[in-house]
Amino acid sequence: MANGASAEQSQHHCSFSNSSSPLLQGSLPTLTVSGKIRVTVTFFLFLLSTTFNATFLLKLKQWTRKKEKGKKLSRMNVLLKHLTLANLLETLIVMPLDGMWNITVQWYGGELLCKVLSYLKLLSMYAPAFMMVVISLDRSLAITRPLAVSNSKLGRSLIGVAWLLSGLFAGPQLYIFRMIHLSDGSGQSDGFFQCVTHCSFPQWWHQAFYNFFTFSCLFIIPLLIMLICNAKIIFTLTRVLHQDPHNLQLNQSKNNIPRARLRTLKMTVAFATSFTVCWTPYYVLGIWYWFDPEMLNRVSDPVNHFFFLFAFLNPCFDPLIYGYFSL
Repeated sequence: MANGASAEQSQHHCSFSNSSSPLLQGSLPTLTVSGKIRVTVTFFLFLLSTTFNATFLLKLKQWTRKKEKGKKLSRMNVLLKHLTLANLLETLIVMPLDGMWNITVQWYGGELLCKVLSYLKLLSMYAPAFMMVVISLDRSLAITRPLAVSNSKLGRSLIGVAWLLSGLFAGPQLYIFRMIHLSDGSGQSDGFFQCVTHCSFPQWWHQAFYNFFTFSCLFIIPLLIMLICNAKIIFTLTRVLHQDPHNLQLNQSKNNIPRARLRTLKMTVAFATSFTVCWTPYYVLGIWYWFDPEMLNRVSDPVNHFFFLFAFLNPCFDPLIYGYFSL
């Protein structure tokens, strides 16, 4: 979904030229009361998420120093560190960008920042989703194929792939986003500037395909992988425990095997639940908008803002999940 109401409302009319098309009277978006509330909540969540994620990184460093001086981070701690870094990236890019853009309504950053920030925004959204996939795969393999993950190189390779794909998949943003100028026709004002995907796609189905690809990679595919991994973990644990609880060889420390692995299972389920609950409303609205742009006239601004802000809770919840299950 486009970033803010101003961007959403500026993408429909390809009949406008990029330099001097007259604006229809009354078509300019403005900062409403609900928009001001959205900005306030956005910056509050920005402070909350930054504090939580930065604190967890510091705690993770302290735990590592206390437990094993001179040794490398465990595989799970490395995964948690990169997930937290991805959440911090999302927090530091998406939230301030959304808040400031809703304040200014139009785009004042110029062509270069329009492209670069659009790219960084999508990259910072891909990264946490892909890191959750890596954690789910790693935990599933640790339960079902423990020998396959005995070498930490696999986990680090998956992390590298997650960051690489995040950067590659966000690449088209550098091409499709551009700054457009819409004049008021009178010559008495500078007109209206916006950063949009205005007429970047030759055919309507090109944009539909790109939107569907982005939606699938950000939400559908990560969600399916997490669900499949969690199902495999539950199936394996249930089958082995029913056969012989003493044969649950999932860790070198036999006395703590069930509790440690069950805690890991609960953490991965919590990740999947948080991801699903927080992001589903946002993407449902996004799909609705892609196929029916007139939905903006049927869904009130407060409802639209609420579901958008609900997605920002995910990077706030994740550090609490890490901390609770890592104690």
